[in-house]
Amino acid sequence: MLKTEFHGSALSFEDQIKLLRSQGLLITDEKKALRVLQNVSYSRLKSYLVPLMEDRQTHRFRPGASMDDAYALYGFDRRLRELIFHEMEKIEVSIRARIAYASSSDESGYWYLNPDYFSNKRDHRDILRHLTAEVQRSDNDAIKSFYRKYSNPLPPCWLALEATSMGTLVSLYSAMKPGRLRSRIAEHYGVSDIIFNSWLHHLVYIRNMCAHHNRLWNKTISVEALVPGSPRDLFPPQEPDASQHIYLTLCLIKYLQNTVKPTNTFADRLKTLIHNYPIVDPAQMGFPEGWEQEPFWK
Repeated sequence: MLKTEFHGSALSFEDQIKLLRSQGLLITDEKKALRVLQNVSYSRLKSYLVPLMEDRQTHRFRPGASMDDAYALYGFDRRLRELIFHEMEKIEVSIRARIAYASSSDESGYWYLNPDYFSNKRDHRDILRHLTAEVQRSDNDAIKSFYRKYSNPLPPCWLALEATSMGTLVSLYSAMKPGRLRSRIAEHYGVSDIIFNSWLHHLVYIRNMCAHHNRLWNKTISVEALVPGSPRDLFPPQEPDASQHIYLTLCLIKYLQNTVKPTNTFADRLKTLIHNYPIVDPAQMGFPEGWEQEPFWK
């Protein structure tokens, strides 16, 4: 397709309302619509307006579609991100602990410095460079105390990994050689290291989406997680394109939470959220019909 250079100018908030009305969107409370556009922005809200259109080429809205509908979709998506991000914190803390202590019974606290544990020495050096920078920037009290007492360039893994980003932590795991240490970490969560590695990359991607307030509810997921073939009785059935939808992410979170905190109430809170927003079609998020009746979600 031949591209042209953009020369448009920004519309005022009042003109944005006029444009939306001309496209068939119902706006009954102009003051509220103005406040939404001023504080959310048209560019962000557009992701929630598009599903209400009957013709995306002409930008015509379906009969009866309203600004309130778009704002409800926006509200649902925001609360979905909050729910996911809250649960991700518990999972991340657990993963840090498992990676840090997986070798504590029979290895040095400095195993992460040993290139023999890793598949590629150059990748290992790059990861250590990032890890070192993150540790040195850290204001973690335990790390500060370590440096006041010891002369080591880096603290042992159980301290160092507390200061790293989730991205660096996942890179560290991904770079490990297939074998006992990597498998021991994954086995805690009941899956193979290959499955677990894909989950880690997927969860970092979703975590970053949440942190940057990006749309999730009907988004096509680009960093896919592998669906485990087993244990079949602990993971719900998935649609053929499951890896592209947020439903699989929610299944991963619930599955991991069952290990991290078996008494978790994630399923109940997810159901309540969906029930509170009847405008949301769960099928657009990859939810199969009758998902609530699955033993996994009960």
